[in-house]
Amino acid sequence: MNWEIKDLMCDIEVVKEKINDVAIKHGWFVEDKFVKDELETKQEHINFSASYLEHRIQNEHTVELLQVYLKEFGELIQKFHEIEKASLQADQSESNA
Repeated sequence: MNWEIKDLMCDIEVVKEKINDVAIKHGWFVEDKFVKDELETKQEHINFSASYLEHRIQNEHTVELLQVYLKEFGELIQKFHEIEKASLQADQSESNA
């Protein structure tokens, strides 16, 4: 049982690192593309519009990755609950013996 928990914690750490990577990458994107609070000139509007497709793709990929990782995280939480339930049942069996 203990090794199952250790294995599960390793999987959780991997998902945490993946989410952190997405957050860092998106932070770099935001820092690079959104350097001002608002666009002031016509040229800034034109430049921003020209990169609209890039922004849309970046945002879609970020959301898709986060959804995948959240699903994976949810599955790991479910596994934890299953391990916890099995552990409680084993403890009750030992108490009844």
